[in-house]
Amino acid sequence: MIFTIILSLIILSPAVLSAPVAAALDVKSLASISRTNLQTLASRLPQRCSVSNISVPLEGQAGLAVPAGQTVSTIAVGRGVQNYTCTSGAYVSAGALANLFDVSCLFSMSSGFVDPQTVSGILPKMAFSSLSFPDAGRLPVAIHHQFVTTPGSATPGAISPEFATTADKVVVSKVAAAADPTDSAVNVPWLQLAAVEGQGTLSKSVFRLNTFNGQPPSSCTEEGEQLSVQYASMYWFTS
Repeated sequence: MIFTIILSLIILSPAVLSAPVAAALDVKSLASISRTNLQTLASRLPQRCSVSNISVPLEGQAGLAVPAGQTVSTIAVGRGVQNYTCTSGAYVSAGALANLFDVSCLFSMSSGFVDPQTVSGILPKMAFSSLSFPDAGRLPVAIHHQFVTTPGSATPGAISPEFATTADKVVVSKVAAAADPTDSAVNVPWLQLAAVEGQGTLSKSVFRLNTFNGQPPSSCTEEGEQLSVQYASMYWFTS
């Protein structure tokens, strides 16, 4: 019996020794980050890193600004769909759905070595190429993004963005928007969102940045037609 086990190990050992070893992820190297797919990157990151020393990379976008006294609490990359309804010949926004994956530790661990603005710019492209909403690729979804009935609104059908974890949530309203600086015809605008009082404590502000895709066609013909367009984006939460 013992001899059989030892013999099996001897026979198997060359295969074990020759098995490919995954390349180490160096979060202090932009090249290493760039050649890693999102699932591998996110699965190797620890959780609950402080990012209060990281600045929101607004890239000088007019109208967007972090309110005084607020610091970054969570950084996530989102993968989802922008929803539209054909109304009078044009697609009108009907909210969005997205899975947000916490990548705070990537920014914390690469701080001082890799430009946060550059990392924020490549992550949505990585997410878009490797995932298709609603598939989360076996990654834990840190925050769920959806739209809910606007609290206290008298306008029929009014909806507002909500971001929710298993423990908390925040409903937000739009403060400002800026056209995506790379391709505004394809990528949805960058947004600054503010928490609605009494609607959760997850965050005081949310910034949607570095958007990738999500814009609908410029016109439509079938009144009431519903359309979902895949997109990815960075989400910066401040408190």
